[in-house]
Amino acid sequence: MGIVTLISDFGTFYPAVMKAVILRIAPETIVIDITHAISSQNVREGAFILRETVKYFPEGTTHVAVVDPTVGTSRQALVIGAGGQYLVGPDNGLLIPAARELGDFEVMRIKAPARSSTFHGRDIFAPMGAHISLGRLPNLEPAVTFADLELQDPQASERSIVGTVLYVDRFGNCVTNISGELLVQRSGYGSRHVLNGAVSALFVRTYDEVERGDLLMTVGSFDFVELSVNQGNAAAQLNLKLGDKVRLDRL
Repeated sequence: MGIVTLISDFGTFYPAVMKAVILRIAPETIVIDITHAISSQNVREGAFILRETVKYFPEGTTHVAVVDPTVGTSRQALVIGAGGQYLVGPDNGLLIPAARELGDFEVMRIKAPARSSTFHGRDIFAPMGAHISLGRLPNLEPAVTFADLELQDPQASERSIVGTVLYVDRFGNCVTNISGELLVQRSGYGSRHVLNGAVSALFVRTYDEVERGDLLMTVGSFDFVELSVNQGNAAAQLNLKLGDKVRLDRL
C-alpha cells in the first residue's frame, strides 16, 4: 500500500478529480492532501511548501505537486527520484528544492500524452503518481535538461539581515527565509529589531511574551523566523506579501 500526497493551487473540486483518478488505478493507495491553497500560479510558494513537507514522509512516498502556469505548452512533465521518494509535477522548478532536500536525485521525463491542455493534474500527474505507488515507472525517459529553482538565502551584515517572505499562512504570519538558528546565534531571544526601518519587534519564543496586538518575531514550525502579531494578522498590519524583502536591524 503506497502513499501519494497532493499539493496544488486548485482550491476545490479539481483535487477530488485527481484523487478519483488515483484511486481507480490504485484503490489501496493512501492519498494525503497537503494543501490545495497555494496562491494561484505561485511556483515559488508551492516549491517551499513541498520542500518543507517531504522530509516528514517515509521512503516510498510519491508527491504529486501541480502549480503549473504554463500547462499545455511544450514544458516537460517530470518524475524525480530522490531519497527513496518520488516527486511528480511540471518542469518549472516546482520540484527541485524538495529534490535537493531529499538528497541526490534523478530527473525523468514523462512521455504520456494528455487528454486536456488545461488539466495535466488529472491526465498526467495523478495517473503517474498512482502507478508509482504500485511500484511501476511507466513511460519515462531521462530528462536531458530541466528548469531549476533555488529558494534564496538571506543576506547578513554585522547588524542587519535581509530576507524574503516565502509563505504567508492563514493567520497572517509571514514566514521568512531567515533561519531561526541564525537569529538565535546572532542576537538571541529577547533582542529587539527594527523591521524595514519602520517598526520594532521583539524576538521571542512564544506569542504570549508580548501584549495582544503587538508585533513579534519567533521561530516557527518551519524553523525559520516568522513575523507575527499576537492574536492579529502581521501580513495585513505590515502590508507584506509573498516575495517581499524583509530587513531586520538589531537595536
